[in-house]
Amino acid sequence: MKLERIAELLEGVWGMAPREGKIVYEFIRDAKIRNILELGFANGASTMYLAAALDEAGAGSILTMDNQSAKVRRPNILDLMEKTGLGRYVTPVFADASYSWELMKLLEAESAPRFDFVFIDGAHTWETDGLAFFVVDRFLRPGGWLLFDDLEWTLGGGGMKDVPWVQDLPPEQKDTPQIEKVFNLLVRGHPRYTNFRRYANWGWAQKRLEAGAVDATAAVLDATYDRLGVAARAGKFVNRVLHKIRTGR
Repeated sequence: MKLERIAELLEGVWGMAPREGKIVYEFIRDAKIRNILELGFANGASTMYLAAALDEAGAGSILTMDNQSAKVRRPNILDLMEKTGLGRYVTPVFADASYSWELMKLLEAESAPRFDFVFIDGAHTWETDGLAFFVVDRFLRPGGWLLFDDLEWTLGGGGMKDVPWVQDLPPEQKDTPQIEKVFNLLVRGHPRYTNFRRYANWGWAQKRLEAGAVDATAAVLDATYDRLGVAARAGKFVNRVLHKIRTGR
């Protein structure tokens, strides 16, 4: 499905904005991503942009997870799957508690790498998404990409600030951008990841390739942003520092 058409069908739906949708759509399409895991779909707008890109290739699948509460959203992901006709690419999972438990069951069933792209935009907490990173690492193929949304979002400053359990948190936990902590401390510090990119509120990281493998998807990602005229905090300096720490050179 063409980008313009999916953007038209999603007009007025809460979630991923058209500009963000264009970025993930073009990256998925041009990097030839086929197997996707999404953690946190809300209404399903982001899922539909991903599915539309797969539809352009005529192949691929998305396993996407959120809580049971996502069913009461209007429209919900099931409504959008029907409206767009992209349901054949999407398997939604409505978790009773959190996607951490669903990931455990997935790991029990089969731990082999199977995904080319993982989009994390769900709990926004250190505990849930820190664990999720280490679990999805097991599922991500070498050369695959992680994308974290809402690096600067905080529980105390977002739409959840009036939720009772959030109000009960210490100020430090309410005011800390927890996904930024996950990205900077866990992902950037992990030896299996490279090609870190930070574009506005999004953090990207690529799982290292196997020895001798060649991959051009980092160039595809940069070209996607270049077309939009967006400057990246690409993390090249951070890569050099981490390399120096690990190797002493």
